[in-house]
Amino acid sequence: MQTKNVLLLTYYWPPSGGAGVHRWLRFSKYFKENNCELTVYCPENAAWPAIDLELQNQVSPDIKVIRRKIFEPHKYLQGKVSTGVGFTQTKKQSLFSRLIVWVRGNLFIPDSRVFWIKPSTRFLLKYLKEHPEINTIISTGPPHSMHLIARNLKRKTGIKWIADYRDPWTQIDFYQDLLPGERADKKHKRLEKECLVEPDEIVTVSNACAEGLAEIADRKIHVVTNGYEFTEFKSEEIKLDDSFSISHLGSMPFARNPKVLWAALSNLVKNPLFAERLTINLIGTVDYQVLNSAKEYGLEKYIHLTPPISHQESIELQRSTQLLLLVANSSGNVKGILTGKFFEYLGARRPIIAIGEQNSDLNKAVIDTTSGYFSHFEDNKGLEEYLANAFNQYCDNSLSATTTNIDQYNSAVLAKKFMDLL
Repeated sequence: MQTKNVLLLTYYWPPSGGAGVHRWLRFSKYFKENNCELTVYCPENAAWPAIDLELQNQVSPDIKVIRRKIFEPHKYLQGKVSTGVGFTQTKKQSLFSRLIVWVRGNLFIPDSRVFWIKPSTRFLLKYLKEHPEINTIISTGPPHSMHLIARNLKRKTGIKWIADYRDPWTQIDFYQDLLPGERADKKHKRLEKECLVEPDEIVTVSNACAEGLAEIADRKIHVVTNGYEFTEFKSEEIKLDDSFSISHLGSMPFARNPKVLWAALSNLVKNPLFAERLTINLIGTVDYQVLNSAKEYGLEKYIHLTPPISHQESIELQRSTQLLLLVANSSGNVKGILTGKFFEYLGARRPIIAIGEQNSDLNKAVIDTTSGYFSHFEDNKGLEEYLANAFNQYCDNSLSATTTNIDQYNSAVLAKKFMDLL
């Protein structure tokens, strides 16, 4: 079998932490065993949202990594403004912050990594000429500037191009929050269509996202979900929390405010025993409006806030909590949201409370894996009943997950799907 040589264009790569790095870090481990040599092109000095040095230990020694300097204007504003675009706001957005958002949506198209496109194109054209063995490019976004680099290379060389959309472009839930004017909106959509029509193959993470992209591109969109390396644990290895803990890991912007959960818990804490045992762990950056919402329901004393932690610490905490909380955005492409966090939660084998839209990909995945309870945004009574039953099981030391059908989400299986596209 002929060896495939792939160049992966990605903004997120260790030591970058955060959600964007894990999809391709996991898939990359299986390239060598599938007769594929992988070269990764990524920034050297990026303004990543988090740094996690431990993730560097997961990079396969078989992978060649090329790093180049990047200029990112927003890097110089971090900590000075609160844009709230797709992320959490720790304080109310100022007029200056809104101006920065407008600049981001109207001048930095498709994103603030736009200044990396031309220098990367020049460098990689020379690199591909010097390394003719590379026969495929994979670009993964966001940031969608990665796709524009790949588009330029495709146009100049004709090399095979696979575009991987971890999130959509103009269909993402916070696109309108960027305040794009008419001219900017047209440019976003023109570039988006080019990066959906010109690749040889398009891949995305969920069926609903694929349907949305297909409406723009009028072509087949492949679905390769995020995945995880599922490990079998011995029950004695796990020390569960003594409290009735409900834990959410990762950022929680206001679009993910679990109001239905607050409503259910506000009734349940009227039971003195439930109130005594309840702990709500929010690990990561939490929007101030989410905390205000919980306070309105009288739940502030049960909330324990923890700053962002390393990925390894996150995995350990997921295994020890009584219940895991996952909340989808209540706007935009909500039906297609199936984050990598869900698959980590499956690996932890603790019951999941998932909140989202009915008939969404998340709804179907929770049912398919029997991994917990799915609540739609107005399911106050159903979620309250589930929590009451879960609390009774917790008191009996019998609260556990009955996860099934997870082999389809193993990273090794999903990486093979990418190999087939090559």
